[in-house]
Amino acid sequence: MDLLTLAGRVATETGHDPFDGALHRDLATLGNDHLAQERRLETAALTLRKVWLSAAHRPADASLKSPRDGDIARVPCGDSLHFGYERDLDMSILEDRGAAYAPPPAGWTSDMVIFRSGQAALAAILQFVASAWGDRRTLSVAHAGAYFETRALLDAWPRQNFRPTHPSVVSADVVICEPVWCNGCFAATKRLPRARHVLLIDTTMVGPACDLSPWLLAAGNDCDLAIAFSSGLKLDQAGLELANVGIARVLVRDGAQRRSEITGRLRQLRGLMATGLTLDELSALSAPWFLDRAYVDNYVAAIFANNRVLAHAIGHESPVFGPHCHPALTSNADAPFCAIQLREPSPSRYRRFVEIVEQQRERRGLLLAKGGSFGFRGHRFELIEPAPDQGHPFLRLAMGWRDGHSCRGLGELFHELAAYESFEALDRAYGR
Repeated sequence: MDLLTLAGRVATETGHDPFDGALHRDLATLGNDHLAQERRLETAALTLRKVWLSAAHRPADASLKSPRDGDIARVPCGDSLHFGYERDLDMSILEDRGAAYAPPPAGWTSDMVIFRSGQAALAAILQFVASAWGDRRTLSVAHAGAYFETRALLDAWPRQNFRPTHPSVVSADVVICEPVWCNGCFAATKRLPRARHVLLIDTTMVGPACDLSPWLLAAGNDCDLAIAFSSGLKLDQAGLELANVGIARVLVRDGAQRRSEITGRLRQLRGLMATGLTLDELSALSAPWFLDRAYVDNYVAAIFANNRVLAHAIGHESPVFGPHCHPALTSNADAPFCAIQLREPSPSRYRRFVEIVEQQRERRGLLLAKGGSFGFRGHRFELIEPAPDQGHPFLRLAMGWRDGHSCRGLGELFHELAAYESFEALDRAYGR
């Protein structure tokens, strides 16, 4: 069982078993009450998180933000830290895991730089790009994707620095690629412009196993720098949400000999912009499963598999739901949630749709939490209603890592809903 494996790793680092041997016994006592078993597993995950964070907080609790000379903080994984000012905290105990976590494709070398969030990483990257190439000219930026906060961050820059251009252009100074993206319905990026200076790849939704080689090839031979960045909160923390973190992988073509200069500049910007981790966050993320590639691959594979199963249960020919709820329906791509749109949408119909899901969750005894984001152990749903110029409404249903009773039950429920001849027929069938 995954939680017991994680608990064993916590016990190794802290000397304390988070479950005190009770989890197996409790699950056996619950017999065939599958909903109660899943709730017990949810509680156990939160217990494990609490025990780990309790140990992780101790170094920061005992350390000043500007420690005295000679003060040393020891994080749970056993590493020691000495720093003069928390804003300039050395992240190498995490960044050194980068080589095993995400080795570079053939023909490239790489280094990892850790930030406080995915958006903090992108903000520092854009600052670096503007200072490196935009001091005398406006840089064209082609964004092949749809993430609204990436667009908002670009829009916050004056137009004399970055000029957005359509991703169908032949080339651009800066190319931002989202291999899989969602603006209400899913799509997979099929082509990129050539990048004259730098290629930025947002891997938040595709995980570290995403093969970057096709995108590096598409960027062209003139591009010898690429930076893959992601929010490390979503798929990299076993669903335990230990801390916000941004992961940037700086990839430099063999022979370019600029990698240390670029990573050094990004770390300098991280300190100047106060976008590094605090000691509390660094200590929390010293958890042995964070940036453990073998663990993350297994965890992400289960999330992707559960969402693929749900997507195929809905299908692309439903009279009720739109045809593009998941990229697996039209390509070999994966995603950590399904984006379910109504074929005949209206605000009142979406609200009624949510009511039906909540009603059937209770009637069928399914564990489905209402809440945002994705990449967690259990299953979540949320009605997304973006601004009119930022996409279309959809129900985000994020199937989590856990399979079993609720996972199967949700597939059966949405297969039934998708089969109705219209939303009106569905509404009548699930009377108020």
